[in-house]
Amino acid sequence: MADVHDIADDRQKELDDLALAIRDETFYRHLVRLKKLQEFLYAEAVPIDTSNIDALTMGDLSGLHPDPRGRMPTAEEWAKVEARTQAIFRIFTPAMRRKFLMGETPWVAAWLPVYFLGFAVLSLVLAMVIMNAVDWPEYFLFIDYLIWLVSLGAIGASAFIGMNALSLQDDITFDLTNIRLMSLRISLGALFGVVLSLPFGFPEFVKFCKLAWRPSVFYDPKLGAIDIAQEAVFLLLPFIFGFSTSLVILVLTQLAEAVQTFLGRKPKAESSGVR
Repeated sequence: MADVHDIADDRQKELDDLALAIRDETFYRHLVRLKKLQEFLYAEAVPIDTSNIDALTMGDLSGLHPDPRGRMPTAEEWAKVEARTQAIFRIFTPAMRRKFLMGETPWVAAWLPVYFLGFAVLSLVLAMVIMNAVDWPEYFLFIDYLIWLVSLGAIGASAFIGMNALSLQDDITFDLTNIRLMSLRISLGALFGVVLSLPFGFPEFVKFCKLAWRPSVFYDPKLGAIDIAQEAVFLLLPFIFGFSTSLVILVLTQLAEAVQTFLGRKPKAESSGVR
């Protein structure tokens, strides 16, 4: 008899659990965001008005959990999540909102520079291995140079993202919580690093690799500070272009408009009839 009651209790618990199970992933993402807002609210010790405490707490939403076998959320639950999220955002100051959003920056933003730095070091190591080989094909060095350009361009873009995350630099046109935009930014940084640096820095890259390979043979003590600075600038050009992607896009846009104007195309203001 006791076994029958245990089975009935387990069945009832399972039904109660399924009643709180949600299979809508979009709703649950919003619910998780609300929970993070609550945790941030308590972590920052933000005072809550007791008259509005119901709108700022999880309440009956706290037991909801994801489950493919669960139900769809009700319109009332959607309304509660949206209203409580907005209620918390209303009491946040702009600095608190930015701090919360920066905390949502994906972890990949912290690890990507390490990976690309590894590729940059690998390109230097491969260059020294190639130089040490007998009758090595010289075009292998050019392949290493391309890896160097891509890596430093991506590192520059990642550095820009990291500085935004640390609030050392503020680009209001860039969303740090959007992984697609972040991936696009890094891809553009690598692209600009290759395209804009490719014609200039290869001789300096070869000199640097030779110096790292055999400094006792290739080091020239007569080099002045200007020569060293020039080589360093050419080596770091892809990083600069990757970091300054927004500036590069602006310059290229202005250059394209100048060429179009030179070829006879009217400026946008004139072509649209603005006086």
